[in-house]
Amino acid sequence: MSNSQRGLLVRHLSEEELDQAIESAQEADETRLVRRLCYIKNLYQGNTRKQAGRRVGISRSTTRRWALA
Repeated sequence: MSNSQRGLLVRHLSEEELDQAIESAQEADETRLVRRLCYIKNLYQGNTRKQAGRRVGISRSTTRRWALA
């Protein structure tokens, strides 16, 4: 995949902070937040937006919106 499909990823959280955020969201039963955080974690691990979206079950258009957000 080309870098343009991956986009520029700015890491605002460390992987440990991201894992803690996912755990907290799970405990609070915040399903949508868990999906978004897991999507971000997949991007951190080097997946493309398309791959990361498939892993969490979101549409391609949603991956674009989430990545831009």
